[in-house]
Amino acid sequence: PTPPTPILPSDLKTRPQPTPTTPPHTTPYHRTPSRRPTPIADPNTTDFDLTPIESWPRWNIPRFGRCIPTMSAHSSLLLALWFHFLAFERVEAGLTQLLRKPVRAVSASHASEASMRIRQVLDRDGWRKTTSRRCRGPTEILVMRAGAEEFPELKNDLLIRAARGEETERVPIWMHRQAGRYLPEFREFSDKFPFMHRCSTPEIATRLTIQPVERYGLDAAIVFSDILVLLPPLGIEWGMVKGKGPVVSEPIDTPEDLVRVKPVGSADVRQELSYVMETLTRARKELEGRATLIGFSGAPWTLLGYMVQGEGAKSTAAVKAKGFLYQYPEASHELLKTITDAVVAYLVEQVKAGAQMVQVFDSWAGELTPSLYSEFSTPYLKDVAARVKQELREQGLPVVPVSVFPKGAASHVLKDLSESEYDVISLDEGIDPIVARSQAPNKVLQGNLDPAVLYLPKEVIQKESRKMIDKFGTQKYIANLGYAVDKSMDPELVGAFVREVHSYSEEKNKVPVAA
Repeated sequence: PTPPTPILPSDLKTRPQPTPTTPPHTTPYHRTPSRRPTPIADPNTTDFDLTPIESWPRWNIPRFGRCIPTMSAHSSLLLALWFHFLAFERVEAGLTQLLRKPVRAVSASHASEASMRIRQVLDRDGWRKTTSRRCRGPTEILVMRAGAEEFPELKNDLLIRAARGEETERVPIWMHRQAGRYLPEFREFSDKFPFMHRCSTPEIATRLTIQPVERYGLDAAIVFSDILVLLPPLGIEWGMVKGKGPVVSEPIDTPEDLVRVKPVGSADVRQELSYVMETLTRARKELEGRATLIGFSGAPWTLLGYMVQGEGAKSTAAVKAKGFLYQYPEASHELLKTITDAVVAYLVEQVKAGAQMVQVFDSWAGELTPSLYSEFSTPYLKDVAARVKQELREQGLPVVPVSVFPKGAASHVLKDLSESEYDVISLDEGIDPIVARSQAPNKVLQGNLDPAVLYLPKEVIQKESRKMIDKFGTQKYIANLGYAVDKSMDPELVGAFVREVHSYSEEKNKVPVAA
């Protein structure tokens, strides 16, 4: 009987199928005809080339030699759907070539499981492959090729080594909001494009991510994005209002409003935040190993704060958000669990896309009393670190360092967080480095120069930078600000801070400075 014509993706090249002459499924394995496959004009860029062999469609994948398995219509459809699914994952050149468009990576374990399920159907349908030793069927290729994206080698691994507690020849440095309006090259984009356009356009976001590294020789680049980009996947819309900052259109007022909050998984993150993932991948490649690439997310409590308060805490003191915790503790925990699931999925996807370290920003930490924080923030922060690392291990991904920044609360939460799985704890200027070392002797610390110092003459910046390094020491330490670079700061004074950290820490480590 004539088999049905296979259903294939619309973007694949197809050729007319001749009338079949061979009955289907006559042997478990089908020997490839002696003639060579139809040549392809450019094997480096061309996708699947489907040509008939004895009336059966074949998958001609020139990268892997003569790979010409044959399959039934059902199997063809199954594989077509699987490759379409892969369009939401990032896979290196092999699958990118096959789909003619950038695709995201999946772990080998996921590919293995999917391949096993596909193979069961293929075997059931009488899947046949060639006897060539070089040939591998699509499912074998899937397992071979579904690893991480190929990225340039990390030449400057100073920050990664410091984050892992390894010895470093000097103190690494980066700064919160280092990509900002204080840079004239940044303003070339910010003056033309609104904030969300810059965030959601990978080409622009990549350029903004890399600019500070190019100007100052920083040891890390942090992806240009915002902690609130995770709200829309959760079902909460927000926008930037001039003169007011981020504003949520319909805040959560009562527990009944939780029906509007959607659970978020990896697929949701990949679909709705694909622009963040593409920015990470582009930035990782364009950095060419010059600096560590950092991804980030807001902490569960901070995201809940925006969802309930509806705007930033500076002008409101988070009264409504804190009131929600007091008045509806059970609903608060329910919402925090949902947000925590989303944060974990988001951070794992960022690692897949190219992040070499991730940080959790608890920007509203200082708004809570110690007792509220220990109940409504600390448990979820600890859960994020533990689950992210567990997910990375289970998916065969690099277990990258994880950092947390409890802004304004380090003095009373540091001891608790020292018992978590965070590798690095970032400190604001409100805690003395010597006290911080005594409370978290097992952790790498990050921070904490008072940002106000960067408005002062270079001599003062030099003196205060040296005092900070003397107190923290040059090991198990990453230099940063107590909060962030402000748009009104002088780029030259910011550069003086970076240069002083590099030179003074090298001097303390007795590392000769290159001529």
